[in-house]
Amino acid sequence: MQRLPISYVLVLGLLTAMGPLCTDLYLPALPDMTRQMSTTTSLTQLSLTASLIGLGLGQLFFGPLSDKFGRKRPLLLSLVLFIVSSVLCATTNDIYLLILWRFMQGFAGAGGSVLSRSIARDKYAGTQLTRFFALLMTVNGIAPVVSPVLGGYIAQTFHWRALFWTMALAGGILFLLSLTLIKETRQPQSTPQSLLITTRAVLKNRAFLGFCFVQAFMLAGLFAYIGASSYVLQNEYGMSPMQFSLLFGINGTGLIISALIFSSLAHRVAQETLLKRGLILALLTALTTLGFALAGADWLALVGLFFTVAFSSGVCTLSGSAAMNSVEARCSGTASALLGMLMFVFGGIAAPLSGLGGEAMWKMTLAIVMAYGAALVVYVFARRKA
Repeated sequence: MQRLPISYVLVLGLLTAMGPLCTDLYLPALPDMTRQMSTTTSLTQLSLTASLIGLGLGQLFFGPLSDKFGRKRPLLLSLVLFIVSSVLCATTNDIYLLILWRFMQGFAGAGGSVLSRSIARDKYAGTQLTRFFALLMTVNGIAPVVSPVLGGYIAQTFHWRALFWTMALAGGILFLLSLTLIKETRQPQSTPQSLLITTRAVLKNRAFLGFCFVQAFMLAGLFAYIGASSYVLQNEYGMSPMQFSLLFGINGTGLIISALIFSSLAHRVAQETLLKRGLILALLTALTTLGFALAGADWLALVGLFFTVAFSSGVCTLSGSAAMNSVEARCSGTASALLGMLMFVFGGIAAPLSGLGGEAMWKMTLAIVMAYGAALVVYVFARRKA
């Protein structure tokens, strides 16, 4: 099977990172945005939810579109929309308009996420796809590490609006890289029924749907942490935006390390064995973190445990590649769209729920436990049905 050049790996990894860029870069500024826009915590968090739902619904647009018209043109369109929406976010003074533009920004950013997976599926299958997904996760994992640190620096040095100008600049760079380095991997389909046929084939694939929901619940747990951690660690534990950014970034390295480990194990251990053990590990680490939170443990202990929670969420590498492996390459755009839509919609719902009634460490960790537990239950149920 043809090997992808390193330029593909880097560009596809950066395109996959558009989701984390939409969320993680401005997390340290959420409390400041709430004060400066004279709004409520819930409305500011709703801008995060709007972005996540946009990231989910945008997948349903760009994925099937790429099965019909090829990968490259929808990708370039998504990047143009991302740049425009980032500029609109940077220039608005109204929280409701910000929520709207954040939805548009997430919708546009979905193109990079869904199409990078589709292009990878066009080129790879089986164990190779699993290892390549892990490699993408490694590149993508840099975003949660760098984004909040960079975001904290920008928010403290300049203004929260500068964060969205930074996103616009990143979108422009990715547009140029995609234009020059990405080659078309799927030819446009002339039959008008092709989109309906591929959608029907994906929705009838029970194995694919099972892995989709496992991935969605795992991401819900991760976004429960992402959505509430800035408030919990800054308001409850008195950290500055920069301190939070550094700790969030350190925890983010757990995703990179787990992706590298799963990549090295993929050709020696059965994928489903890795997935099952990873889900059990995720739930155990989340339960341990909840116990420490209820006991009022020192923040250092909790931060250390959150590293293990982030590490275990790297099991998404396995569930994502298992889902894509279970469909034909001709359906990869639609399949990737459904996979991504469920991930971000579940994440968008989990983010504000973890802060209902006021942000607290135990509430955030309870949401993670519930999401990881649901992922394990879905996996067990799906395997019994299979």
